[in-house]
Amino acid sequence: MKPFIWLLRFGRLTSGGLLCAALMLAGCEGSDDSHAGDGHDFGPNNPNLLVALGDSITAGAGLSSPNYSYPAKLAGMLNKTVINAGYPGDATGTILDACYSILDDYKPGYVLILAGINDLIMGYGEEGAAINIRIMVQACQDNKTIPVVATLTPVFGEHIIWKSGVDRLNELIRQLCADLGVALVDLNGAFDNNEAYMLSDGLHPNENGHSVMASTFYDAVK
Repeated sequence: MKPFIWLLRFGRLTSGGLLCAALMLAGCEGSDDSHAGDGHDFGPNNPNLLVALGDSITAGAGLSSPNYSYPAKLAGMLNKTVINAGYPGDATGTILDACYSILDDYKPGYVLILAGINDLIMGYGEEGAAINIRIMVQACQDNKTIPVVATLTPVFGEHIIWKSGVDRLNELIRQLCADLGVALVDLNGAFDNNEAYMLSDGLHPNENGHSVMASTFYDAVK
């Protein structure tokens, strides 16, 4: 039986309702049921529900369809529901606010966090971004939700001016994951500085890049 996708809406998730892409895959044959949550006490949370937090990169900006974004691809790989809560332009402070609402309203088993590039672009700096990501992780842990944190993808072209900030923030992300015992998804390493995974703007991954992202997240949560 072929998997199918239910696309409810592609946009922002708010406490008022589901205003994002929820992608449900059912009937995939030959899937492996083992995952990173084996033995974890999820409390009232749904271990088959994942939420991908982030900005335009998570949202799939520049792709011809949200079905090509990494959350959609990951849903098919996991045979689980993945909500795409990426919203273009969001910095970590706004994403942190959304995280609280998502934990309260949807009780996900996992929250996937990819955030920080807009903090650099807006001049907020990597230290503040790392603090907000750390608070997100702790909020998830307090909620019995498993947080999974990604390093930022590389930048090219006109966005190369943010490379040093990306590198510094990625080191802070690696350190906070080690400190808090959290699964790290090294997207920066997976891209291996390969511009072929990026759109022409040098900031957003293309469809092949999102496939790499989905595979790297998959390795962390399976």
